[in-house]
Amino acid sequence: MNLLYIHGLDSNPRPDKVAILEGIATNVWAPQLNYRENNNVFGELLSEAIRQDIHFIVGSSAGGFMGYWLSKHLNCNALLYNPALAFQSVIQQIVPVEETQAYQGRCQIILGRQDNIIPPQSTIDYLQKNDPSAHYQIEIVEGLGHQIDLDTFRSTCHQYINLSHS
Repeated sequence: MNLLYIHGLDSNPRPDKVAILEGIATNVWAPQLNYRENNNVFGELLSEAIRQDIHFIVGSSAGGFMGYWLSKHLNCNALLYNPALAFQSVIQQIVPVEETQAYQGRCQIILGRQDNIIPPQSTIDYLQKNDPSAHYQIEIVEGLGHQIDLDTFRSTCHQYINLSHS
C-alpha cells in the first residue's frame, strides 16, 4: 500500500509518526510542505499522488483539509485528524471534484474534544452542511486537543489503516 502523510500548517512530517506509518504501509510519502508560501500545494500533491499511486492518506489540521479533498480526487480512504475544513488561515487553490465522479472511499475523522484551534463542532457542522454523503465517520476523542499525541496516532493508525485493508 502506498500512503501519503500530510502534516499541518507550520509543522513538519515528524519522524516518529512517519516511522509508525512505515510499519503499516509498503511505501510512505511524507513531503515537507510550506502552505504559506505556496498556494498550489494541493495541485502539486494531487499530481504527485497520482504519479505515486497513493492508496491511503493520513493528514492533520491543514493536512487533514488537503487529505479530505485529495481522497475525493484519488477515490481512496483517509484518516484525518482535526481537519481544517471550516477554517483556512492560508489560501490554497483546490481543484473541484468532477460531479460525475462518485467517491467510493471511506474517510475516518478523529476530532479532539479539547481542540481549541479547530473546535470539533465546526468540523461536524461543515460536514453536515457540505458533505451529505455517508462516506465519512467521526470519532471524538475525550481529552485530545489539536496536537495528536504519539499514542493516539499509533493506535488510530493501526486501527483504521489496517481496517481499510483487511
